[in-house]
Amino acid sequence: MKKVLLVLIVGFVGLVALLGFGGENEQRAKIEKATTPEQLAMAMIDKSQVTFDKGVLVINRTVNSVLTAGTAVSGFNVYTARLIPAVFAKFPQVESIVFRESGPFRDIRGNESTEEMLRISFMRTDANQIHWDRINYDDIPKLGEHYWMHPGLRRALQ
Repeated sequence: MKKVLLVLIVGFVGLVALLGFGGENEQRAKIEKATTPEQLAMAMIDKSQVTFDKGVLVINRTVNSVLTAGTAVSGFNVYTARLIPAVFAKFPQVESIVFRESGPFRDIRGNESTEEMLRISFMRTDANQIHWDRINYDDIPKLGEHYWMHPGLRRALQ
């Protein structure tokens, strides 16, 4: 359990370093130039694979490490709060968004794997009723259509 937390901590520090130094202007430029929902999502969410089909935008992000379970969840919530309103505002053809994040896990026998950690989805009609600039990020799981957290991550938070 401590190793999972350590991995979560390291990942968060890496994320903060990437977002905080130099790449910010480049990222802004990519966001502004995005002409498709996929391009916007990839510009906003690093290390992501994105598909768009029949009005559904699916974003799969994989991180190599995370600082703690808490920082993994907090980071996911922050990304969600930035991504969802931006995509819906710019691309009316998007009717729903599914955002998934995968990361490293280590079981009690020391076996390592990359598994889905968090998942949330939003329908346009529900997302449009949210005042995104005034929400508490901890409430993100309650705002989404569907929210799921890996049981190991949930245990690490307790």
